[in-house]
Amino acid sequence: MNQKLVQSLVQVILSLSDEEREYLEQEISKHSLTSKIAKIEQKLQDFEQKYQMQSEDFHQRFQTGELGDSMDFFEWNTYYEMLVNTKVKAS
Repeated sequence: MNQKLVQSLVQVILSLSDEEREYLEQEISKHSLTSKIAKIEQKLQDFEQKYQMQSEDFHQRFQTGELGDSMDFFEWNTYYEMLVNTKVKAS
C-alpha cells in the first residue's frame, strides 16, 4: 500500500466542499454498482451458455414453474433478480 498516496488523497478529500464530497461519493457508488453489474452479467452469461437460453426467458419460465427445482436454476434466478435490483439502484 502506498501510504503517502493515501495520505495525499485524504488531504484532497478533506479539502473538498460538501457538494464536491457528495459528488465524489456518487461517482464512487456508480463505479461500484457498474462493477457489480459486470460481475453479475458474467454469471448470467455462463448460465445462458450452459442452458442455451436467455436470462429473461429463463426467469419467466422459472417463475411459472416450467423448469423445475434445479439448484442451478435457483442460483440463476437469484443472479437475475440481483441484476434487476442493482440496475434499479444505478439509475
